[in-house]
Amino acid sequence: MPQISVIVPVYRCEEYLERCVQSILNQTFSDFELILVDDGSPDNSGALCDSYAQRDSRIISLHRENKGQGSARNAGIKAAKGEWLSFVDSDDAVSPVFLEKLYKTAIYSNVKISMCGVFKGVDMPESFKNIPLDIKPQLLKIDESAVLHLAKDIEYHYWIACNKLIHRSVPEKLPFPEGRIYEDNAIVCKWLCEAEKVAVLPDEMYFYYTNTQGTTKKAFSEKQLDILWAFQQQIEFFSTIGYKKMLGYLCTYYFEISANLCHRVKTEKGDKGLLKAVKNFDSYIKENYSEYINLSYAQKLYYYERTNKPLFYITRLKKKLGFLK
Repeated sequence: MPQISVIVPVYRCEEYLERCVQSILNQTFSDFELILVDDGSPDNSGALCDSYAQRDSRIISLHRENKGQGSARNAGIKAAKGEWLSFVDSDDAVSPVFLEKLYKTAIYSNVKISMCGVFKGVDMPESFKNIPLDIKPQLLKIDESAVLHLAKDIEYHYWIACNKLIHRSVPEKLPFPEGRIYEDNAIVCKWLCEAEKVAVLPDEMYFYYTNTQGTTKKAFSEKQLDILWAFQQQIEFFSTIGYKKMLGYLCTYYFEISANLCHRVKTEKGDKGLLKAVKNFDSYIKENYSEYINLSYAQKLYYYERTNKPLFYITRLKKKLGFLK
């Protein structure tokens, strides 16, 4: 049985899949299996998965009808034989020491989740080839201050699944939501709390490709509203465990995201139905979590300007006349 199962959901990625797969096959840690889950991709990606599986016995090629990334990841979890799981997106890549450092860190630190830094860009960095194998993790016992630190101070550690090695018991208990995008944004915070303790490596060993045509980065569609749903899931979760400072951070950040979405809907789509959908999310947060919303004057102006221009001008006038501080 392999120690690690690497799960890659595959959809419309024939241009990048070779780079992704090769970066995983080039690992210094050899005791792994690579599960490629073809999520009903309409391009040649599925055939490429079969070709890779024929060339390397560590690769498993699964095919299914298109149900989205969360469902594909869950299918990979069910097929996985490893005690540890790693998720890599099909247009991304990893350093040759990615699995070895994360695995040794998890075992050495006795944690259920180890994680590393993320390099975001268009080209894989040359520095990937020279990352040392020394293990110097930051250990965090998960409480409210640790979660706030991961969310506010270290990009990606709180939000994404892909820069982590996770003991399989965690995502088996808390699988990915299905039928949504930003599904890891909704679930990873729960993984962190379930793990109770995590290890953080400073090394940037995961390459996050800034693909302008990726699922979450292309021209605006209704699916993009799932980011508000993901925030709602986080807010509801931290409400149940009483993390009030985290609720304050998330509720404030939520309205920045909402303002940007409203602006994109108005400028790119002009769709009143979508605007109403955004405002319905806003109303839900305001009605249920108003005590945790702490927008500064500048943030309020930014929100009003992008969501409701008349209210923006009234607020600015009130400020000018001294009614608001």
